[in-house]
Amino acid sequence: MTDPALNRTVDRLAEPVFSLSRWLTKHPETGGEEKESSAYIIRFLEEQGYVVERDYCGLSYSFRAYRPSCRPRIAVLCEYDALPEIGHGCGHSLSCGVSVLSALAVRKCFPELPCEIDLIGTPGEENIGGKVILSQRGGFDRYRFAVMGHMDTANIPQWRILACSDLYITIRGKAVHASAAPWEGRSALNAAQLFLHGVDMDRMRHRPFMQIHGIMAEGGRNPGTIPDLAVLSCYLRAASLTELKELQKDTIRMLKGTTYATQTDYTVEQRWGTLAELHYGQTAVRMFLDIFRDLGMEAAEMKYPKCSTDAGNVDLVIPVFHPGIKAADTSVNLHTAEFEQCMHGDRAVQTLKNGAKVIGNFLWQTAGQESVMKQLTEEWKSYRGL
Repeated sequence: MTDPALNRTVDRLAEPVFSLSRWLTKHPETGGEEKESSAYIIRFLEEQGYVVERDYCGLSYSFRAYRPSCRPRIAVLCEYDALPEIGHGCGHSLSCGVSVLSALAVRKCFPELPCEIDLIGTPGEENIGGKVILSQRGGFDRYRFAVMGHMDTANIPQWRILACSDLYITIRGKAVHASAAPWEGRSALNAAQLFLHGVDMDRMRHRPFMQIHGIMAEGGRNPGTIPDLAVLSCYLRAASLTELKELQKDTIRMLKGTTYATQTDYTVEQRWGTLAELHYGQTAVRMFLDIFRDLGMEAAEMKYPKCSTDAGNVDLVIPVFHPGIKAADTSVNLHTAEFEQCMHGDRAVQTLKNGAKVIGNFLWQTAGQESVMKQLTEEWKSYRGL
């Protein structure tokens, strides 16, 4: 059951928090550039009585908002980076509001809760992987678990996500006149094309949910010249870090073969940190389904894993719970201008309240019951082999 007093508190505190989300929506900043966004959130939290540590763990535009105490701590994650050109088409402006509102409501309703609820600002989810960096620098070592709600087109008790890494491939050949003496050249474009064809033909060997997708960022500039440079930017995804490593090896083997065949050379760079998958614990899934049901919100489990997020790297350190909160109809896709429009207006206000009630009640049910917290932790340890 959800707590009626907590739900009423969410409704009462929603207006100023939606003003925060609305400001973020109207002033989008992409990952690693959230200077004004983080400053605005920090000012708001300081006005609410939080002590705020800026540039947490040395990461620009991150923060830790907390109340001094010796109690055990839970982390509520805040995302606030936007997409280039689209703005908040992934809904981070509203999911940040959900995190803030849920923490404020729990703090207001249950001041004697045996755990403190901290807010952790995590920049660059869409590109630099801020949570990867914070995890590597010990930013979550003090916490029992972490939680956040992400905007979605359905209410989902826990996201099933894929492990992911990027590959930035540079292929170099030899430029010559395309008509006068093409046999003396070595086409980097041909090598890139052959690699992509090889990847396509190799898909039948891939395990379920292994994915490779990317773009050719450069492949020549003059049709009269054999291209001596081709650049590919790719994402690799798999159901787990173990399977992702297998896919990485297969991909590099394909690259070696195609460049050998075309007598070209290659270099490979990974520009962002590898993203881990999230664990999927049945206790948390049941808890969130019960919360959704009690709030009158239709919900269902994800049928298969998709997409990736740096929250998986926090899950390597502590359990992470990451439900989806319905902000748009199923006909609308994330990472689109149409989804960004769902961050505005009365529907967005209701989404904010719904999400904060879901996260707030989960916090209340877990932080107030040590036996539940232990069960959640044991399921996570079992998945991670700890």
